[in-house]
Amino acid sequence: MEQKNDQPQVPCLPESAPFTPEQRAYLNGFLAGLFSRAPAPAGAVPPAARVETLRPLSILFGSQTGNAENLAKRIAREAGKRGFAPTVHDLSKYPVAQLASEERLLIVTSTYGDGEPPDNAKTFWEFLSSVAAPKLPHTRFSICALGDSNYLKFCGFGKELDTRLESLAAQRAHPRADCDAEFEEPFAKWLNEALSALAETGSAGLPEPMVNTERRAEDRAPGQAVPAYDRNNPFRATLVTNRKLNGPGSQKATRHFEIALDDSQLTYDVGDALGVIPSNCPELVEDILAALRASGDQAAPGRDGVQVALREALLRHYEITKISQPFLQAMAERSGDEPLKKLTAPGVNGELTKFLWGREIIDLLLAHPAVRFSAVEFVCLLKKLQPRLYSISSSPKAHPGQVHLTVNVVRYESLSRKRKGVCSTFLAERVQPNVSVPVFVRKNENFRPPPLGDVPIIMVGPGTGIAPFRAFLQERQAVGATGRVTRWRAPSARCCFLARPSRKSLRSAPAARTRKRVARLAGSRRAFLCLRQRQPHGERCGCGIARNYPNEQGMHG
Repeated sequence: MEQKNDQPQVPCLPESAPFTPEQRAYLNGFLAGLFSRAPAPAGAVPPAARVETLRPLSILFGSQTGNAENLAKRIAREAGKRGFAPTVHDLSKYPVAQLASEERLLIVTSTYGDGEPPDNAKTFWEFLSSVAAPKLPHTRFSICALGDSNYLKFCGFGKELDTRLESLAAQRAHPRADCDAEFEEPFAKWLNEALSALAETGSAGLPEPMVNTERRAEDRAPGQAVPAYDRNNPFRATLVTNRKLNGPGSQKATRHFEIALDDSQLTYDVGDALGVIPSNCPELVEDILAALRASGDQAAPGRDGVQVALREALLRHYEITKISQPFLQAMAERSGDEPLKKLTAPGVNGELTKFLWGREIIDLLLAHPAVRFSAVEFVCLLKKLQPRLYSISSSPKAHPGQVHLTVNVVRYESLSRKRKGVCSTFLAERVQPNVSVPVFVRKNENFRPPPLGDVPIIMVGPGTGIAPFRAFLQERQAVGATGRVTRWRAPSARCCFLARPSRKSLRSAPAARTRKRVARLAGSRRAFLCLRQRQPHGERCGCGIARNYPNEQGMHG
């Protein structure tokens, strides 16, 4: 006979319930805590011995391209499994009056440009940096900073935030994690250890599963389609058009690319970016092999740890142009060169920047021919080859099944050597028509045209940054939008969009007059402002703003 189970059953939200993952984790935890207080049958173990009181946990994110936001949601899902009641906050919407009462705080944030906070964190940072910021002696916190080590102030904002919280007497529950472009493994390690630290080690009844470094299907929001292709599994698309846009005699080399998406089911919206995974220049690979006195057949670890030939590793797995700090340090130590030793010392950012300008790995190898590296030693000093993100310049409504790019091909000369942009010349020179290109789509929900077609639109961008606005215009035409599109020809630019290279230039008389005109139109709410800026010093206008952020540290994730 079946034995009757008198234990109270704790209800759980069904998978079809219309809640976000963090809402689901919170509500399931709330129900567990609520039903743990139900009267227990005689002889049953008291609920308090079986169910631990849920711990409130605030998770804040600072992001502009969405990486930190996605990671914040993953933190909430994992925290919900480990006895926390998590709440996720966008830093732009976080009620700062709540900060003084926070007991547990996890923050994941990117850095914009050279140490600036991302746009949605500026107001929070202004408050936290002011004298109005409260002391936080009862707050235990940890920070995960996303960045790009190609910037001098790598993870600069995350570091400043960490230091400021400590100065306000907050207690660092776990050391800050500074994550480079390949952030998955260090993020997972930080998350597991930070949650364990915040769980107050020694509490009974709390599961502490290790965090998997793989993105799993169950980690995604209910109803969210599982992407078939991403940066780790790109779609091999076909390049069908490669056309130069500049006229005869032009010193620029801007090209139009059309890429067929075929049956990939890849979808995009105007304002999104296309990630392209390039290979390096074969001629440069051979020059490096010659400088190393290597045949190229030696075994070396690839980006995933699998052994490949050194030539293949340099061609497809690693960055072979930018000088990494470990490589510079190794060259200084092995060569004994005093100027190089000085450049690797702390506090030489200005001198180091000047030295690195226009200089690549091959230059150091040729300048110090006596320095020798084995194949394994050399590749271990290199950074992994990263995808390049390009603003999409087409509308899927105008060109179904295709994605277009408008790319300025980078070629220049320095130190008497011709240089090439890795991905722009990969597309322009090394990918022939009808040859596949590894691609994936990067969403950018912060950069969209107005949803209503009768709303006028003002498009503001750097001198040659027309790619996303070409997509906007195609979209507006495809949907029959009637709103006026306002464009200006900047005094120092050769295109019909306002150039905004810096705050200093914005203060010049012609630019200031144009800026005031834009602000008047936008502030009257008669227009929707689409602002695309290259530098981290943008200005706000009192209207809906869609922005494109190509300079965010941590955007590669």
